[in-house]
Parts: sequence; C-alpha cells; structure tokens
Amino acid sequence: MFTTIHGLQTYYQEQGSGPALLLLHGFPLDHRMWQDQIDYFKTTHRVIAPDLRGLGQSDPHKDLITLDHLADELLLLLDQLQVEKAVLAGFSMGGYVAFSLMRKAPQRFAGLVLANTRPDADPLEGQINRMKMAASLLEKGTHAAADSMIPKLLTEETLASRPSLAEELNQQILDMDALGLVHATLAMAFRKDSTELLAEIEVPTLVIAGEKDTITTPELMRTMASQLPQAEYVQIEGAAHLTTRENPQAFNQHLEQFLNRIAL
Repeated sequence: MFTTIHGLQTYYQEQGSGPALLLLHGFPLDHRMWQDQIDYFKTTHRVIAPDLRGLGQSDPHKDLITLDHLADELLLLLDQLQVEKAVLAGFSMGGYVAFSLMRKAPQRFAGLVLANTRPDADPLEGQINRMKMAASLLEKGTHAAADSMIPKLLTEETLASRPSLAEELNQQILDMDALGLVHATLAMAFRKDSTELLAEIEVPTLVIAGEKDTITTPELMRTMASQLPQAEYVQIEGAAHLTTRENPQAFNQHLEQFLNRIAL
C-alpha cells in the first residue's frame, strides 16, 4: 500500500487485525525481511511493515535525512492509520529508529523488540567506514551494499545450504535506490547515542540476538538487555545478523511468547 508523507510516496504493508505490531527493517533491506513474521502474526495482530524513507518502494528525499526524521515520518504514518498504540519492533537500523521513537513518543508503544541492534553511536572509525560505503554506493551503485552486507547477514552455513536466500537478498539490494542507501548510511553514521535512554525505557522489551552475529554480537546484546529495566534476552542459535530469515521459526516463537504478555 502507498501513502504520502512529507509529499513523498511511502510504501507500507499492512496485514491482519487486532493489536498493532510495527516492524522496522534494517539496512540495506526493506519490509520484505519481515515477510515470515508478517505471514505468521497477521492471524493475531494488525501488522504494519513500512519501507523506511528511500528504501524499498519509498521514495528517497532529495536532501540528507536523520533517524529522527524517519521517526517523525513513522509517527505520521501511525496517525494516518489511526494507530494509537503499538508494539514496536526494530531490526538493526530499524532498532536505531526505534530508539528515536522511544525518545519522541514513548506513550505510543506498549512493548519494544530490539533485534540485532545496538544503542551506542558510531565511533569515529565506524563513521569513516560508513562514509566510505556512501562514496562506494555513489561510485559503484547498489552492488557496493550487496557485496559488503550479504556475507554479514547470513552465516557461511546458510550461504552454502540456502543459495536461493542469498540470491533473493542480493536482488532486493541491487533493486534499491542508491541515493536512498547513501542517505540511510549517513543517517546511521551520525545517529545519536541511545545508551542513556535504555534506563528510561519502561515498557517490556525483548532483546533478540543471533548466535553468530558479528555486527551486533551476543555479548553486546546481553549488555544492552542488562541496562533495560524490563528486558528479556533471547538468542537465535545458528543465526548471524538476519535472524528473521535464517531461523524464522525460532524468531517467531520468541516474539509470539513476548506478544502474549503485552496488553494493548
């Protein structure tokens, strides 16, 4: 489905009815990384999975954007859809946007899911690496993101045993708008540090890590969970960064148990 936010075409998928579940995807992906969850939870929830600005089918902005800008757009989307309160789930970059939403409008969310994400800002080295990625995207196009990210999203075992999944992700990334990927890269590079925010998040929170994730390691995710007042930590065995696709059955089981405890 399409709507218009800030004058730009914005895509979101909406399935099912019931308590609202807002799913925020990671980089360099779009709402389709949540397809296994959309299909599973649409029988019990109103699942809303947008394409963040400039990614997937959502038009890029002509200017640079921040994660706060993305959060503002999502609040407008919730208003358009007349969603007063939702459970918020953010994966990787989507987790960074989720932190921004929790700063701006914590009253809109009854629960929080943080999957394969982290609260700290990029150190200087990380910012430099992201700027190099932005330059590479401008020079080489979307191949730069696909070549860099797919080996990090999936384990070596998954790459070998499920080549169709790797090819599917590769094609999705290649089809992205390079400018949208550049904007997202720079927005992440200069994001706010959310470490101090953790202690202020009062809603029940599920922290999901991948056993073999090298981007947001289990150790890092455990530390984050320990700083959240109402957090439960779970680990998806045999998965790297993209836990939603590598082991959707385990991911859905943990998420379902969590959602059953949330009153909306």
